[in-house]
Amino acid sequence: MEARVNSPLEKQLAALPEPLIAPTGRRLERLRDGGAAIDDAALAPFVRLVAFSEFAARTLVRERDWFLARPDLVTTPPSRADLDRFVAEVVGSDEPEEAVQARLRRFRNRFLVHLLMRELEASPDPAETLAGLSALAEAMLDAAAQVAAATREPRFGRVLSGTGEPVPLVILGMGKLGGHELNFSSDIDVIFLYPQDGETDGPRRLSAPEYFARLSQGIVRLLDEVTSDGFVFRVDTRLRPFGDSGPPVTSFAALESYLLQHGRGWERYAYVKARIVGPPPPPAVAGELVDELIRPFVYRGYLDYGIFESLREMHALIAAEVTRRELKDNVKLGPGGIREIEFIVQSLQLVRGGGRPELTVRNLQKAVPALVGRGGLDADDARTLLAAYRFLRRLENFIQALDDRQVHELPDDPTDRQRLALAMGYDDWAGLVAELDRHRATVSRQFDAIAFRDADGHDADSGIAARVETLWQERRDADAWVPVLESAGIEQAAAVAAALTAFARSTAVERMDTDSRRRIRAFLPRLVSALADSATPDVALARLLAIVEQVLRRSAYIALLNENAGALRHLVALCEKSAYLAEQVARHPMLLDELLDPRIYTMRISRGDFEAEAGERLGSVDEADSEQLIERLGQFQRANLFRIAVADFNGTLPIMRVSDCLTDLAETVLGQALTIAWQDLVRRHGPPEYLEDGTRYRAGFGILAYGKFGGMELSYASDLDLVFLHDSHGDKQVTAGPKPLENAVFFTRLVRRLVHFLTTQTGSGMLYEVDTRLRPDGRSGVLVTSVEAFEKYQDDNAWTWEHQALLRARPVAGSARIGREFERIRAETLVSRVRRDSLKEDVVAMRRRMRDNLDKGSAGRFDLKQGPGGIADIEFIVQYLVLANAARRRAVIHYPDNIRQLGVLAAAGCLAETEATGLQEIYRRYRQRLHHLSLDEKPPLVDADEFAAERRSVRDSWDRAFAA
Repeated sequence: MEARVNSPLEKQLAALPEPLIAPTGRRLERLRDGGAAIDDAALAPFVRLVAFSEFAARTLVRERDWFLARPDLVTTPPSRADLDRFVAEVVGSDEPEEAVQARLRRFRNRFLVHLLMRELEASPDPAETLAGLSALAEAMLDAAAQVAAATREPRFGRVLSGTGEPVPLVILGMGKLGGHELNFSSDIDVIFLYPQDGETDGPRRLSAPEYFARLSQGIVRLLDEVTSDGFVFRVDTRLRPFGDSGPPVTSFAALESYLLQHGRGWERYAYVKARIVGPPPPPAVAGELVDELIRPFVYRGYLDYGIFESLREMHALIAAEVTRRELKDNVKLGPGGIREIEFIVQSLQLVRGGGRPELTVRNLQKAVPALVGRGGLDADDARTLLAAYRFLRRLENFIQALDDRQVHELPDDPTDRQRLALAMGYDDWAGLVAELDRHRATVSRQFDAIAFRDADGHDADSGIAARVETLWQERRDADAWVPVLESAGIEQAAAVAAALTAFARSTAVERMDTDSRRRIRAFLPRLVSALADSATPDVALARLLAIVEQVLRRSAYIALLNENAGALRHLVALCEKSAYLAEQVARHPMLLDELLDPRIYTMRISRGDFEAEAGERLGSVDEADSEQLIERLGQFQRANLFRIAVADFNGTLPIMRVSDCLTDLAETVLGQALTIAWQDLVRRHGPPEYLEDGTRYRAGFGILAYGKFGGMELSYASDLDLVFLHDSHGDKQVTAGPKPLENAVFFTRLVRRLVHFLTTQTGSGMLYEVDTRLRPDGRSGVLVTSVEAFEKYQDDNAWTWEHQALLRARPVAGSARIGREFERIRAETLVSRVRRDSLKEDVVAMRRRMRDNLDKGSAGRFDLKQGPGGIADIEFIVQYLVLANAARRRAVIHYPDNIRQLGVLAAAGCLAETEATGLQEIYRRYRQRLHHLSLDEKPPLVDADEFAAERRSVRDSWDRAFAA
């Protein structure tokens, strides 16, 4: 190509690295045709494109007119509209397949040159190129499928089901196509499927399998066959059931049978990215395939830590292949390459995706941020992993774009190396390789941390471990176990041996599958090692084996403990000290995952944290799917209840913070459940409204907490004492929806639905027991009371014990307006409506009745709750003093909890400060002991002398408060 001295073209050539100037000049010579000029603005990108890619240079020779007519290629990305328009033109052209083949190939080559020019000039994030290539493949599949079907329809017709409905061909895109992540010269992995059997309705009738086999072959030929124009995409169908030996097209029923009976671990990885491509089938067909067949196969409804075993197995096979084929310079399969990044991300998706739909995204760059936290990736690791992925994918694209070849190895040719350095923005090859090595080292380090974390990292002596495995496999009796357990340092070896041998003979063990047997065999030496640190290993083992028996049919939980030595040690310690925690894990094995979160051992969580996590868990569920929302809410509640209990057990939460956390958790759950119930009813009936003075108003609904919930003193098994109010009044009290209800009916249904949500046993257990007997008139009263009726009841009918209850009441959910009205009524009642002339006698009589009916103590045992000098006595002292002084010292009614009420009584001069402080400290000690007894599922009874001094002090305070 001739150029003037110092011409723009000569300047652009001179700006290239020296090794590229001559070959680029020769390529530009081939583009000379009649002296047509290239726009100066496009000249620099054009020269770099030709310098970099032989494929681009060849394409530009053939598509010169197209290129010269598109000076906007660098500044304008390819659009989906361009693809859709092209597909419509091809499908509507009625051209023979040979002509369609040529059109598809020419369009593909232009599209690739456009993407390549953009990537050479754009940012180092290859997302646009990967998405563009994937969109191109989808469009080409769409066009090929429609053309192939139209070509065959005159002879065969369409496939119809037995009921006369059309049966579509469904194309499942796998791998990088499914994830919108195709390479520059990728194969496209597809599986051809059809939803049900049928027969064509044309002149020559074929069964569905016969017809779809021919149709799929036509699609592949249109895309895959190499012609003088090249090819569109190489099509790989080997991921179909049974691979090359299986039929080319598979029915949904056959796919389901295959996945259930023959699906292997590596196929679960493959199906992570599976999605429907090509002509879209009816929504019901798509839903059946994705939601009913693929998703249950890929994502388990439990924590699938067994996936790390298959990850290590696949990694070992690939590592052997890398060694055999000398793939160390392969950016995809080599150490620290793209495949390791994919394995890291997909493994973490598979472990938790069954319970967290937000992790089931197909695109890797979208999956990585979703995996941050909650047992997934550290934020810094996620950032470096994404940076490595983008670097490696961009490098891979440029390697393939050199000459449109599906290669992944770094080139040996010095000129090609210089081209890659130019494309990637490095001055020389050495700089590019240094950055590549840095990224690969980061990936390898993270892969090892994920795949091999804690694997074989337990502390068991190898000799003892081997003996334990032998004893287990040979089903030896307890006498043979005892010396081995003693040598491992286990106390009460005989009891532990008896428990292990009884477990070995249990029905659950007898029915174990192959995976469970392998995992239990690996688990037992780890368990024996962990028991050596236990003071009461027989207690710990009995509770832990109850958990193991529950999860044997889902032995991925055993894999979790095998993968995480620290989690197993913590579980043994928790089982030894807490029957409650052990029982919770046995009922809800997903709680085992909580043991992997280091936050659980410090538990610095706030109400805001609860709200944020609840929003995150529920945010991915359709708001109309109340059943699934409550299931998620149950998982959230169980996990956080467990976290609080573990922190309490470890002594990292003061007793009042334990109650605060339990109360905050209950308020969060109650608020979310109310929202779900409210939305359900409003969708059907509209919101409740009323008419007052000619204006329509929205009626409000509020929930009041009484008792321990109201006093912010919840324990682990506490009921929720709830009262429900509404403020509907005036005229036309009806909902404003398609199926209107009277407001009273609406609110009654709302409460019943809410209570149903809270008390129904779901897969996550029951949320809370609910007690509504503290409402006005108790069980005989209406379930929801108007604000006016509530105030009238307090004025006319409330008893002293109800005033005591009102002291520990507060608004916890619903309308803020109703909450303010309740606070006003509460204050006025406690100040002005208490019958103080009989207050002392009423309180003493009530306490006497409670003690007579509820005290479970004896001569040698003290009932912490109801015994003389116990918790109830402190509560009654406080309630009496607050009610007696409320008229003179209004400030004493401000708080609903005992600790702060004692503080205000002292500040107001109603109680000596030393006495108030003493009662506060005793109350905390009682509550602490009560919590720990609850954690071990023991009654609230202690030895009579354990709190002797505290009991005397409380009785002295009682005598002073109620002295005649």
